[in-house]
Amino acid sequence: MKNFSLLLLTALWLCWPGQGAGSELSSLTTERRSDTPISLKHNKAATVTSQGYQSHVWFYSVDLYLSGDRNANGYYHRLEVELDADTSEPYQAVFAEFSLLPSYGDERIFYTSSVFELYRQSPDDWLAIDTVLQSQFPADEYLLTVRLFDANTGYLLAEVSGFDDANLDLLALEDVNRDSQVHTSTTVAVSGGSAGIFSLLAVCLVAGWRYYRVLGAE
Repeated sequence: MKNFSLLLLTALWLCWPGQGAGSELSSLTTERRSDTPISLKHNKAATVTSQGYQSHVWFYSVDLYLSGDRNANGYYHRLEVELDADTSEPYQAVFAEFSLLPSYGDERIFYTSSVFELYRQSPDDWLAIDTVLQSQFPADEYLLTVRLFDANTGYLLAEVSGFDDANLDLLALEDVNRDSQVHTSTTVAVSGGSAGIFSLLAVCLVAGWRYYRVLGAE
């Protein structure tokens, strides 16, 4: 019965407008979870030493990986995040919200996950997302925030961000459209030799002849 309720909650959440997808198609995200059967081990050492808020749910670890820099300007369009959270309860259904804050401007939520389950301090209830920023993310140093909410009530249960952990701050990112723009310049070189000068004069004469021919036709 519990599994059926969780499945129903997930389906309703994914069908709700704007959920389970990038905000306004500004990002494209895929989601992964552990394929390992849930293990209730209690031998993990904490790696997140500070977080903005926690309740009976807290973050154990948040790992990041940036990739994709087509124009080699030092800003990446792909962001991968893997998180592992724990709870003091035997079981807790949650969903995660991911946002980016630019140097100047408002925080932007780029992904809201489906509902997933936490089982005490199990190492096998992690969630990972792989996001390609599509648009509306100019090159900047972004601050990442991850929040966990109660899947039943919508209440905030835990939050961690670059304000708490330096590894989540100063993320060099830009959307893939801007990353595809390679700035190039075209230069026309004219030789200073006699052949180069005569070639230039010939081009000018042809252009002038065509111009006067058009005028004569009028």
